[in-house]
Amino acid sequence: MTSPALAVHALSKTFGAKRAVEDATFAVARGEITGFLGPNGAGKTTVMNMIVGLTDPDAGEIELLGVRHGSRRRDLRMLIGYLQEKPRVYPEMTARGYLRFFADLYGIPNAGSRVKEVIERVGLASAADRRLGNFSRGMQQRACLARVMLHRPELLILDEPTLGLDPNGVADMRAIFREMKAEGVTLLFSSHQLAEMERVCDSVVFMRQGRVLAAGQPAELLPPGVSTGSLQVELYEPAAQCLERITGLPEIEQVRQTGPHRLELVPRRTAGDSRDARAQTARLLSQAGYTVLAVEAAALSLEDVFISLTRPEKSGSVAARRASLKGN
Repeated sequence: MTSPALAVHALSKTFGAKRAVEDATFAVARGEITGFLGPNGAGKTTVMNMIVGLTDPDAGEIELLGVRHGSRRRDLRMLIGYLQEKPRVYPEMTARGYLRFFADLYGIPNAGSRVKEVIERVGLASAADRRLGNFSRGMQQRACLARVMLHRPELLILDEPTLGLDPNGVADMRAIFREMKAEGVTLLFSSHQLAEMERVCDSVVFMRQGRVLAAGQPAELLPPGVSTGSLQVELYEPAAQCLERITGLPEIEQVRQTGPHRLELVPRRTAGDSRDARAQTARLLSQAGYTVLAVEAAALSLEDVFISLTRPEKSGSVAARRASLKGN
């Protein structure tokens, strides 16, 4: 069996009286994209800093590319790329000069062609000879991503890599992640853009208050008994014409339009499982005079899992989140 690209065992770190990370354990499979999620202050950055050797753990073990305590070995650290949350550039340098400086520092052969390649890959070809001090935050982030890609790392660790990027930039970053995965690179990255993570991640790790709450594929991570509690309904009639009346039905708690003929709604109470809830809702809407084409359980999203795991006072039903649906 192939060892994971990264395995963290019972990792702990304290700063003064603050316990930043406590008994964190998770693994990142080779060649996969893993999302690292948690509220601000959850300990994600501290874990990342320990993985790459910038911070020493108080306890625990890090297995890096199949080697125990691998973060202590310089040769293994050279197989890792680490993009920190805040771009760190030399503002007086051009993007090309900045990357050439690091390419020479890494001892990369054919440095000029490699610099040209990564500049084009992150979408900075037209700005390669401009000073980094005149770049926007998002452009500086692209330059820093190019820097950590220069030496062709086997494992990329990225702390908020899409921060400061516009929607096109986020889409470009997503495409780069997928390309790198196709090349066999393993990625671990944190982000608050859950929808973007959902599009590219093979698995996720959730942290809260220094502890890993869950790790795995999103569908596997909800605690027992937790469900979305909401339904997707497709009607023959235009949804906009039905919204007000369905909102007023006493059996419906919340409703919003999600498409020309689609609604997402939360029944006020249901008996039995999802199948029963769908049947009851179909009957209710039919009795109200609507032509129901389909009723499905709402798909579980990373946001549902995130809120369920990081806000325990609302656990038991993600319908608590759905109860705040907009558009009703």
